[in-house]
Amino acid sequence: MAARRPRWIHFLGYLPIQGFLSLSRLLPFRRRIDLAAFLLGGVVRNARAPRERVVGNLERVFPDMSAKERLAFCRANGRSMGRTIAEILFGPDHQKHHLPITADGPGREPLIAAQKAGRPVILVSAHLGQWDAVRICLREDYQIEVGALYRPNNNPYYEELFKRGAQASGGPLAPRSNEGFRTLVKHLRKGGVFAILADQHIYTGAWLPFLGHPAQTTLSPAELALKYDALLIPAYGLRRAAEDGFDVVVEPPVPPSTPEEMMAQVNDSISAMIQKHPEQWLWLHRRWKKTKP
Repeated sequence: MAARRPRWIHFLGYLPIQGFLSLSRLLPFRRRIDLAAFLLGGVVRNARAPRERVVGNLERVFPDMSAKERLAFCRANGRSMGRTIAEILFGPDHQKHHLPITADGPGREPLIAAQKAGRPVILVSAHLGQWDAVRICLREDYQIEVGALYRPNNNPYYEELFKRGAQASGGPLAPRSNEGFRTLVKHLRKGGVFAILADQHIYTGAWLPFLGHPAQTTLSPAELALKYDALLIPAYGLRRAAEDGFDVVVEPPVPPSTPEEMMAQVNDSISAMIQKHPEQWLWLHRRWKKTKP
């Protein structure tokens, strides 16, 4: 895939982010994260474009939520995303100062057993909570290095910031491209673990239920699991209500079947987790760009 050519508008969009990262380094790490939460919470609540996108998604999924509740939700959701994004961008510092992380769930032991046997594992997750907490926890507590597939950002300047931060949580880091998929496959063939966030709209995806509505969903995690005999395991890094740490929830492996059936189960898992922790999901994403024909 050809590299995206930087443009002046990309640089202008990058400047406020770089300015925040540079100036906030004068603060202790947790204060930086609190500041990012405050700023993004205000943006999502008060700026028209992000607010309308979040409210539009809420109207689809939670039609009984009042207008006042939706506005309050916008601020809470922005604060959650602000914390997560800042923790990733300050990746090396986050490794030193991150909040306590614990892992549990019925999929933890199968994951560990697969790694001991040299069997590859695909961890499928969502933009929910602190998704990099899964990779941090597995590396620190179980000595399992987890690579990650990511969607390249439209802004090349921001992407470099993101990559530097995300690489601190584990590797290899692979973009959604031909080169990135080659990196992913090479890692799986060695019996490695790769994390894929599967909750975004994919134009070529299959129409599967997501939060009660048909949404185009990637089949790649299931197809890779079937092709390389990898376990497909949903896993989530959830921010505790008291914001004093993270709980990594590892669900049971998805039984092999067809890619559509497997990803429908993944969508059910993600949807159930969002229903339990709605303020922690990335509602800014246009999950339903099209309606099913």
